[in-house]
Amino acid sequence: MRKRVLLYPEHEKTLRQMCEPVARVDKKILSLIEDLTDTLLSQPGVGLASPQIGVLKQVALIRLGQTHDDPDAKLSDPIPLINPRVVSASEEEVKDYDSCLSIPHLYGYTYRSQKVTISTLTVKGGEQILELSDLDARVALHEMDHLKGVLFMDHIRSQDDLYIIKHDKNGNPIWIKMSDMAKFL
Repeated sequence: MRKRVLLYPEHEKTLRQMCEPVARVDKKILSLIEDLTDTLLSQPGVGLASPQIGVLKQVALIRLGQTHDDPDAKLSDPIPLINPRVVSASEEEVKDYDSCLSIPHLYGYTYRSQKVTISTLTVKGGEQILELSDLDARVALHEMDHLKGVLFMDHIRSQDDLYIIKHDKNGNPIWIKMSDMAKFL
């Protein structure tokens, strides 16, 4: 069932909490995954974590295949991450944009590992290893942060790396640095 996505700052207390590990994949967890799936597929996002719908369990979903080059790229079906943990991550971090369904219209440039290997439980309770790179790695790390109460803004190194999007009279997006906002007020 589609759920309401909790928004920052109104629901910051919930969004900032550590999530409990899943003891076993049971009907409740499968129902949570179904709710997350219905909610994610109704949104313009590529990932969603359980605290974003008010459930403090270590469960998130990611959709793989996003690229900068092809905005119409076919994304994977949502992949559940249950008790995900980073097995290894490249030391090389890349600067790229981050955004969040819980913080609409705010975008920021963050540094994240370019490659990551993640261990997660499957819906059948077994272990799955995911080797991800580029935007797919970024999406997984972003959603895993949610499970620890971390928001993408916590990774912002400079106010110049934080943007909001306004639209001009023709509906075209205009990216405005937060540090330049005073000029627009």
